Amino acid sequence: METSKGYSRAILRVITGILFLLPGIMKLMDPSGITGMLSGLGFPAPSFLAWILLLSEIIFGASLIVGWKTRYTTWPLVVVLLVATLTVAIAGALQNPAGWINVLFHLLGIAALISIFSEGPGAWAASK
Repeated sequence: METSKGYSRAILRVITGILFLLPGIMKLMDPSGITGMLSGLGFPAPSFLAWILLLSEIIFGASLIVGWKTRYTTWPLVVVLLVATLTVAIAGALQNPAGWINVLFHLLGIAALISIFSEGPGAWAASK
C-alpha cells in the first residue's frame, strides 16, 4: 500500500507532465510560431530546434504523466525550462515587472522536476 507521500509525488509528477505536454501539443499545431520565436531570439537552426523542443515537451511530458523512466526524462525538461528562463522569461521580466511571475513559474517547474528526480515518481508509476 502506497503512503500519502507516494500519492503526493504522483500528483506532482502528473501535473508537471501536463505542464509540458499541453504546450508541446500546442506547438505541434503551429510549429512555425515556435520556429519564428527561436529565430527572433537568434538561435541557430531554429526549425530543427523547434522540433526538438516540441517533441521533447510531448515525449518527456507524457513520460512524466505515466511515470516512465522519470530519472531520465526530468533532465531534458530542466534544460528546456532553464533555457526558456534565461532567454525569454527574464527578458520579459526586465521589460515588465509582472513578468517576474513567469520567472518564478519557470523556477517552480525546475524545482518540481528536481524533486521528481530525487524523490522518485511516486504511486501509479509505470517504472520506478
